[in-house]
Amino acid sequence: MQAYFLDDQTFVQFRAYIYALTGIDYNESKRYLLDTRVRRRVRETNMEDGPSYLHFLKTNSDSQDEIDLLIDQISTHETSFFRHTNQIDIFESLIDELIAERRLSERKQIKIWSAACSTGEDPYTLAMIVQEKLAGESGWDISIQGTDISSGSIAQAKRGRFSKRSVRNTPDPYLSKYFVQDPRDANFFTLSPDLANAVEFDAISLIADTHTTKHNFDIVFCRNVLMYFDDIAKKKVLTMLWRSLVPGGHLVLGPSDSMHGLSNSFQRTPHSVFNFFQRPHNSAATIATPPTAQAPTPATPVEAAPSLPPSSIRDNSQSIQLKILIQRLDRGIRDLRQDLDNSLGKTIDAVSTITNALEILGEKENIDPNSRAELRGVDRQLMQILLFLQVGDRTQQKTEALRAALQELSDHLLGTGKKATDLQVNMTSFDKNLLPPDAQNGQTGDDDTMSQDDIDTFFD
Repeated sequence: MQAYFLDDQTFVQFRAYIYALTGIDYNESKRYLLDTRVRRRVRETNMEDGPSYLHFLKTNSDSQDEIDLLIDQISTHETSFFRHTNQIDIFESLIDELIAERRLSERKQIKIWSAACSTGEDPYTLAMIVQEKLAGESGWDISIQGTDISSGSIAQAKRGRFSKRSVRNTPDPYLSKYFVQDPRDANFFTLSPDLANAVEFDAISLIADTHTTKHNFDIVFCRNVLMYFDDIAKKKVLTMLWRSLVPGGHLVLGPSDSMHGLSNSFQRTPHSVFNFFQRPHNSAATIATPPTAQAPTPATPVEAAPSLPPSSIRDNSQSIQLKILIQRLDRGIRDLRQDLDNSLGKTIDAVSTITNALEILGEKENIDPNSRAELRGVDRQLMQILLFLQVGDRTQQKTEALRAALQELSDHLLGTGKKATDLQVNMTSFDKNLLPPDAQNGQTGDDDTMSQDDIDTFFD
């Protein structure tokens, strides 16, 4: 049985305390993580034990610095510039549309919020893109704000100094224009003053500080955060994010996040397969307030804000027929994937059995050298076949990419309101580049060469 630093009662108390502060639910499966992080802080502060440390956090007027350090310990800080390129590309197209719209209206103002931004890579990325789009054009009021629950992360973001790992995905033109490599340590880069001053930072909790949240944002990024919350906390955060947007504003969630079953307040967009959602243009000024964050209890639904009527001009019977057809196609693709997975698994098992038999045969002492060499050649060929079968799980990725294309078709034909079925495409399981490209120069489909991923597998 696992021996923990925190006894059962103290673990439950810490779990509730952390949940109230951050919305992160350290359930029993994550107990070891919370236990080790609390133990580290107890030793650093020379406290006697877990209960005395918790009492200090709750009752001491000077405990805020230590609370910040604990939050910093339990928070996840993995991020980088230009992360999730598909989403960055879509953001660029949205900014192009927004700039063109605001020029026509002569209201040259854009507000962007990067929530749970960790050490600032996301908001700085968005700021670079906006600056490039405007190319020094005067008269614009651009507000880009970054917030995070960790005051330590916010302090690091404000310093504007980043490791080579953080900038590894930054395109060269941006890297040369907005960063200066440290002459004393080539593993670090410092932001240019213009970019460093382009983002405002603040330390707030998406759970505990909803009353301090600013409003009227055109775009809100909140990526790879919801996955750490339970359903009650997720609903509270989504409600707050809905309120923070202007009608027609966009919310961007991370590839690992999902809104399914949590809120009907947002409408789908042509980019919803990449977790872009929109507050409806005609949405009400208020939305039902979700339950106050507390220790995990059964979820209660959030009242839906009104959605835009579907844009499709087709009559209702045609829409129903299209919806049924799309659902049948989706079921067919998923059934096909299951059949292919089953067949692929049986093929891999069969080839593995043959290679094992060849290996045993090759170890026989009474086989002449020429026959032994031929056996080894056949074995190498079979191993290559196994690699082709196993590399990259291409069947699952391609069928999921087909489902993503089907989702986009559904949104286009039926509109992105409630008429279009949400197929719940798994964003983390596909790459649209896996699909055959459009016919060009008389060529279609994939060729027979191995991809770079396939080649890399040989050297794992």
